[in-house]
Amino acid sequence: MHKTAKPEMPRQVGHYQILERVYETRWEDLYHATDNRTGKRVSLKMIASTLPSREQQRLFTNERDALKTLKHPNIVGYLDSGGEAGHFHIAVEPLDGTSLRTIIEEKRSLPLKQKLEIMAQVADALDCAHKAGMLHRTLMPREIVLTDGGQVKLHGFHLCRVLDPAPGQSAPTQYFIAKLRYPAPEQVKGENADHRADVFSLGAVLYEFLCYMPPFGEPNIATVLVKIVAAKPEPIASYVPNPPAELVTIVDKALAKTREDRYQSAAEMSAALRSLAQTL
Repeated sequence: MHKTAKPEMPRQVGHYQILERVYETRWEDLYHATDNRTGKRVSLKMIASTLPSREQQRLFTNERDALKTLKHPNIVGYLDSGGEAGHFHIAVEPLDGTSLRTIIEEKRSLPLKQKLEIMAQVADALDCAHKAGMLHRTLMPREIVLTDGGQVKLHGFHLCRVLDPAPGQSAPTQYFIAKLRYPAPEQVKGENADHRADVFSLGAVLYEFLCYMPPFGEPNIATVLVKIVAAKPEPIASYVPNPPAELVTIVDKALAKTREDRYQSAAEMSAALRSLAQTL
């Protein structure tokens, strides 16, 4: 079976001159670019042209509308958008810095206090989205960028969904399976998810950030699905020497299988992370 070839990196998209590709995934590519109208540098998110045109439109609309609505220092700032099938693009403030995925893959040594502050900022961003009635749904390390100044910028809202959708409104699920390491048990089981599903995903990312290992293993699809629903991850003490008891409690509570046993809001988890950080 031949895989569909990725198109070459574009040189120009709308008024934007492409400088470099940051990453590419099956649903979107991220580039650094220059706005030819202003000469300013931006980051440009392009929905993958290999997707069916209807899905391209859905993913574009999701992220555009989310970023236009959400105004928070830890959510990437919206600038502009446009295009049509095969060329949908969203310009955002420059995502200069390092993704959490890169930090994890390189196993960079960061103080625990700094890690807790980074995750608290992610929780703050999620809390903003939840208060606006949105569920991120697919939180993962690649979508968390740590700027050179130490500020978190969250993006990746192309698969988000409205918590209380209007009758007949649905969210795309076709590409959800691609992010199997991070969904909550209720999402895996196809149940209706609320903001506490994002809390579980936040706990999964926190675990990987601390341990440099995903909590439910590398993605063999069937195995990961079963583990998310029914198995506990290895204790963080297997990877983190002498972790504070409070840290173990935070991770365990965020990763509770039942949503009622988790933090009941991202704000509550943020407060717990910062409370522990203050003791270090």
